[in-house]
Amino acid sequence: MSDVKLTELADVWAKSTDAPLTLHEIDDPVSQTGSYVIRPGERVPEEGWTSHEGDEISIILDGEVELVTPDGEYSVSSGMVSVIPAGVKHYSVNDTDKPVRLVYTAVGGL
Repeated sequence: MSDVKLTELADVWAKSTDAPLTLHEIDDPVSQTGSYVIRPGERVPEEGWTSHEGDEISIILDGEVELVTPDGEYSVSSGMVSVIPAGVKHYSVNDTDKPVRLVYTAVGGL
C-alpha cells in the first residue's frame, strides 16, 4: 500500500470557501497544507490581523489578492508564491470581482 495521497483540487474548492480546508497535516514538524477560496470583496480575517507560529507559504492558482503587512501592501496574483515568515502580522483582501483560489502550507503551525 502506498502512502501517496492525491487530491483533485476541483473537488474541494466548494469546501474551501468561508474557511481554509486542511488537506494534509503532520505533527513533526507541525505542518498543515490546505486549500482556500477568498471570495470577491472578502477580507481575511474579517477584522484585525492574523499571524502564525510558522511560515505560511501560499501558491495563488487563480485570481488576485492584496496581502497587507505592517510594512507594506503586496499584490499577489495567479502564478505567484507568497511566503509570510512566522510571527508577521497580516491580512488579505480580494478587491476584485473574481474568487481567489490558493493552496497554502504552514510549516511550524497556524
